[in-house]
Amino acid sequence: MMTTDSTMRCEFIAGLRHLAQFLADNPKVPVPTIGENITLFPEGSDDEQRATVDRVADLLGVPASGGTHYKTVRDFGPITYEVLAITEERMREVEAAATYYGAVTP
Repeated sequence: MMTTDSTMRCEFIAGLRHLAQFLADNPKVPVPTIGENITLFPEGSDDEQRATVDRVADLLGVPASGGTHYKTVRDFGPITYEVLAITEERMREVEAAATYYGAVTP
């Protein structure tokens, strides 16, 4: 889910700042070695999701690309900010494949 609600946005940013300060103040607390992703999934129809990805890509100053997984990505050091739209068709394929989970054992 994503939001531009100012209260939720402020709370999210404050949480990131608190985490960063906590890690800076506590150097014995481990951090990931390969970085982390913040991935947002827009809601709506395929066209609405793609339009959201395009809007965020413009705001980030990076291109959007892809097919069934249409996304925009910007790296901030080892932290990746990504907005990802997955087509309804692809989601149906994944859900259909998941119905076989546990029915077949290798």
